Amino acid sequence: MKSILKKNSKILFFVMLFLILCNVLSVIHPFVLKQILDIDFHRVDIEGVLRNLILMYVAIHIVLIIAKDLRNTIMNKAMSKILKDLREKLFCHVLKWNMTTYQKYNSSEIYTRLTADIDNVSSLFLGTLQVLVNDVLYIVIMLIFMFMADVTLAIIGVIAMILVAIVSYIFTHQVAKANKHILDKRDVENRQYSEMYNKNKLTYLFGLQKNTTRKITKTLDEELKYRKKYIFVESFTYPLAITIQALAIYFILQYTLNINSFISLGSIYLVINYIRECREPLNEIFTQLEEIQSSFMSLKRINVLLKEKGVEDIEKGELAENLKGDIEFENVYMQYGENQVLRDISFIIKQGSKVTIAGKTGVGKTTLMNILMRLYPFKSGRILIGGKDITKVRIKDIRKNISYISQTPYILEDTLKNNIILGDESITDEQIKTAAKEIGFENTLSKFKDGLEETISKSNLSYGQLQMIAFLRAILHKANIYIFDEPTSNIDLKTEDRIQKLIDKITKESTVIIIAHRKSTIESSDKIIYLKDGKVDLIKNKCAI
Repeated sequence: MKSILKKNSKILFFVMLFLILCNVLSVIHPFVLKQILDIDFHRVDIEGVLRNLILMYVAIHIVLIIAKDLRNTIMNKAMSKILKDLREKLFCHVLKWNMTTYQKYNSSEIYTRLTADIDNVSSLFLGTLQVLVNDVLYIVIMLIFMFMADVTLAIIGVIAMILVAIVSYIFTHQVAKANKHILDKRDVENRQYSEMYNKNKLTYLFGLQKNTTRKITKTLDEELKYRKKYIFVESFTYPLAITIQALAIYFILQYTLNINSFISLGSIYLVINYIRECREPLNEIFTQLEEIQSSFMSLKRINVLLKEKGVEDIEKGELAENLKGDIEFENVYMQYGENQVLRDISFIIKQGSKVTIAGKTGVGKTTLMNILMRLYPFKSGRILIGGKDITKVRIKDIRKNISYISQTPYILEDTLKNNIILGDESITDEQIKTAAKEIGFENTLSKFKDGLEETISKSNLSYGQLQMIAFLRAILHKANIYIFDEPTSNIDLKTEDRIQKLIDKITKESTVIIIAHRKSTIESSDKIIYLKDGKVDLIKNKCAI
């Protein structure tokens, strides 16, 4: 954050400069009116003095309007720039994390830091602090001019300001507490609405409507209770502050009419005007103090992410642009935290072979492939590809040489073509259509109104279609090693047969590793590696199947 503020120090300086200027001008124009009210109308040059004061009053307002406009323009530009720099810094830092670091946070936490928390922090420096400094300056300058007008009246004004400040502090604090409870209840409601929407089939099938309605109604009733408190507390602030100001004005008039009648009309006007003007800035000061607490909490949460050291350097290591050869696991152990996932894993996958990793759910099949792609570190042992230790090779080269289809297809909110090529402009439309024909996806492809330029999302495609798109993506990004995690789990038998033939074709040039349960996939493999309880339980070669 310091580096971003330093980078934008010049523009912040100009914001502060215009802030001071606007405050001085805002306080001066009532002082000019005081001078007009205090004019000795018996003076010979009365017309000239009055004209000059009126021109000064008008000029101050014109300059004030221009200064405020420039201040707001500069401030908005600075806020946008700082917001962009901070969000870019955080996003780029998060993008460099390794998978172990990612697992420490859920997606909503990271999303909130990138959006709401950064907005809070940017508003702290160019919103909250700006308003706070502005109001404090305004109050200080008003006090100076009040004492310049008359000390006794200024003391009455100061007492009134202190009382208004106490009222503002107490009620602002109570309003902030009530508002926090309202927002907390709103978060609960959002979670309940989201759960209801995402699990609507479960709700209907098991008749959970009454139970769901009861839960939401309870939350809404609790929110209503805090809203009533919010309205009740807020409604007292204004009339109480106005009453204090009215009493102060009453004492000023009593003093000037009955005790000291020599005080000028201009001085009386000036002090009364400042007493009336103080309520809003005082109220804002305490409101902004509450906002500052929230902003500092956001800054603290952002710094937690920025201080994460689990950054992945994909350029570090030996250069291996064409990584191919036998894949060998030697006594590999791996664990997530304290949980041992893989134990003493040893096997060899020959180059150009098709191997199936089999076993019950949770035995470590997907984890095995994750450490091969260096998404997670392993505790001990060695993994070699073509005789090269993968921990000594650049991560960038390892992943460039591996094409992967996950069990859950990942789809971007983008065109069908961009979802397939993933930035590789060398892949042509003709290549996509040829590959689609080979796996039986051409009929589905023809149903898209805009063809490959159709914008797609996960919600408007079936699971089978999503998997076929992911399969297209994998085979078009030619690699030395292909990893398929349950590649035919959501497609029909005819398409599965086509995909099996295509996998056989790929195997002639590349090594294929399949995580599968289907008998047809297992039977067509050159080797089957069975896992049990995180260990290799059995290895079967093709002749033994």
